[in-house]
Amino acid sequence: MKRNSFSTKNYIIIGAIMALFVLLIILTGEYRQAVRGRSGVAYWNENPVILLWILIVSAMTTIILMIVLMKRILDRDRLLTEAAIEIRKVTNNLHAGVVNYVPDANGKIVYASQGFYEIIGLDRGTLREQHQNCLTALVPKEFHGFFMDSKELRENGFAQKVIWMQDHAKKKYWMQVSLSKAVHGGKETVSAVFVDVSELKRTQDRLLRVQKRYQIASELSNELMFEYDYKKDRLVFAEQFSTIYGKNNIIEGFLKNMEMNSELIHPTDKEDVMKQLLHTKRIGANDIQLRMRDASGEYQWCRILYRTVCNKNGEPVTAIGKLSNISIFKREIEELERASRTDSLTGAYNKMATKEIIDDFIQKHRDSTHMLLMVDVDDFKQVNDTYGHQNGDAVLMHAIRNLRENYTDGEIIGRVGGDEFVVFIGNVENKERLIEKAQALKELLQQPYQGDGVTIPVSASLGVSMYPADGRCYEELMFCADSALYEVKASRKGNFAIYGKKEISG
Repeated sequence: MKRNSFSTKNYIIIGAIMALFVLLIILTGEYRQAVRGRSGVAYWNENPVILLWILIVSAMTTIILMIVLMKRILDRDRLLTEAAIEIRKVTNNLHAGVVNYVPDANGKIVYASQGFYEIIGLDRGTLREQHQNCLTALVPKEFHGFFMDSKELRENGFAQKVIWMQDHAKKKYWMQVSLSKAVHGGKETVSAVFVDVSELKRTQDRLLRVQKRYQIASELSNELMFEYDYKKDRLVFAEQFSTIYGKNNIIEGFLKNMEMNSELIHPTDKEDVMKQLLHTKRIGANDIQLRMRDASGEYQWCRILYRTVCNKNGEPVTAIGKLSNISIFKREIEELERASRTDSLTGAYNKMATKEIIDDFIQKHRDSTHMLLMVDVDDFKQVNDTYGHQNGDAVLMHAIRNLRENYTDGEIIGRVGGDEFVVFIGNVENKERLIEKAQALKELLQQPYQGDGVTIPVSASLGVSMYPADGRCYEELMFCADSALYEVKASRKGNFAIYGKKEISG
């Protein structure tokens, strides 16, 4: 939405100038009368028309200023109401809910969406009877200050926090809460969007536990002990080293022949590992992670922990340590990290990961041209209402599966909303290639979903933006692509539009 080019401040300045003009007329009249030796009252009695015009100008100035100020107040209330409505629309297809409440002592709820009642496991009547429609009765006391007197909300008009709650069975779950100012029934309230992030939180907790297990297991493992003699430049492993890695467990001239002795190390890790090993005289604990080729030719993730022992003069004598295989823990960590970055329903990247990966790609390919496509499944709410949420989810998975199977050249595919997706294509050669890609994607998303005796027609609308012409980061490209998508949804669904181009392609 464009801002008014003539702000309230401008009108106030004009009003002040007009008032000064009127005052100047008055002072001029008084001055003339003083020169003639006549009183100001006599002057105005003889010139009632001038006095009348002064009163009219003053009254009009006051009325204009009041109208402008009232209009600004009404516009602000309207914008806040529209923002609250838009938030409700966004949460229709998510496990989320919206609450409008008065930020008073109890946080009286004046509106709550059906999604919110589903999250807390209560209906409207129960919430009213048992909790008197008070938000503070539903959230732990430690978060009351966030809802009732958020400094961030006061200063920025927006606040966000992850909190924990309990359902009627006392089971704990995690919610991401976003607060924004809103209006309900002409009264200023706060709009709170609750999004269930319990699964993501559990995944993050599991990741931390696995990392801790990995650390403890690695520290306790005595799988392969070794000792390095600084004076003789000799490295001696436990005898099992020969069986596991197919090499002699005693390595003479280890540092002297570093290049030859590093043949077991994965090429990607070799340079970094060699730099670290050449500084083995560093006092204290040393920790190196690398991939090593075993006797079967497979690379395994290993961790080398060692400590340098010095003589009484502080000179290094030996380094004692152990070599541990950590491949199992590495794979588990990678799987959990992948789960924390993907959407659980569709397998595409989630919103946060999508932004990070696209921004990282742009940073590494600043001199190329890229395209971002914002995809919105047409009439998805109607699909849910007609065929049920289970079939609605199947339609989304069907659309993403088609994208992932047909776009295999490094495209980035992410789910950024209930029925909204992003497809980022890097290194687009020219405009013709751009249109070709967008057309192919549109046709791909028009394939109907078939399953369990039902055929559901599917179509999608697309908005396209280009790097660097339309933006130089994910947020800027998303803004432009979303603007183009809005034009398509407002006129001809099932098509695509390129940002900045007036025509909509069919």
